[in-house]
Amino acid sequence: MPATETHTEAILEHLVRHALEVMCFAEAQRLPSLPLMVHPVEARSGYLQIEIDPAAARALTAAFLGVEHWHPSVELHTHDAMQELARVLSGRLVSSLDSAAPFETEIIRQAFRLSAGTLCVTLQLS
Repeated sequence: MPATETHTEAILEHLVRHALEVMCFAEAQRLPSLPLMVHPVEARSGYLQIEIDPAAARALTAAFLGVEHWHPSVELHTHDAMQELARVLSGRLVSSLDSAAPFETEIIRQAFRLSAGTLCVTLQLS
């Protein structure tokens, strides 16, 4: 964990790694920091976005479904599996962050190397 990393960044990294391990039996290696791709807004809000290489999405889906990567259901359910991953991450973030504590606008973008590609997660709190 870099010395300048915030508490929220540490929570996000832990939740991504845990969700991938529990849901898809996948290990993720955190990559160096990425440049921010979104800009803060005036209102207090939250935003979570995941971007994933197509091959990595298919591999995670196959693991999530418990089938081989070539199985026809992988192609049919990849979008839904990635939406479920985003929902799990969002729900775990909401319950992990202290809602009573004031926070400043924070934008975090983390990348993770998976066996079949890269997963990027962007979190914006304002």
